[in-house]
Amino acid sequence: MSGPAPAYQVHPVLRAEKLLMQCLTWLLTALFGLIFVMVVILVIMRYGFNSTIVGGSEATVMMFIYTTALGAAVDIARGKHIRIDALIDSLPPRAKAWLEGINLILIGILQAMLLYYSIEWISVVGSSEDPVLHIAEGLVEVAIPIGCAFAILFSITRLIALIMTPLADPSN
Repeated sequence: MSGPAPAYQVHPVLRAEKLLMQCLTWLLTALFGLIFVMVVILVIMRYGFNSTIVGGSEATVMMFIYTTALGAAVDIARGKHIRIDALIDSLPPRAKAWLEGINLILIGILQAMLLYYSIEWISVVGSSEDPVLHIAEGLVEVAIPIGCAFAILFSITRLIALIMTPLADPSN
């Protein structure tokens, strides 16, 4: 005999969201670790040996751009995007859910606009080359549309989760 069936099944989209968020979190952690190591090495070399790694600062900045773009998207999946919690937490559950839904829709629209304009921007300036590392700037600038695409995806999955989550019964 098997035990009782779970009260609800986790939607496949939400399982995929969780897996993607975990992968992106792992990538962000690795990038932050690499940034930390690079900064420590650059500081030790500069002040201890009066030397540097050519392109080290540029590579660190480039990695930071990726962590910013991807981290913003992951925060949407975590429900930690920009909002005023004190105001939202004082609302009744139904109003809070509606406001959260509107907020996610607005974030998705904003990110879609940023995605569109960032692709246009990269097509104009993305072919220039970094003078130190000699890589196309477009390889760094593409972090913005990638982050926007993930932010749109996570806005949609958060809306799905919001729609699927039953509101607490006020009569209890």
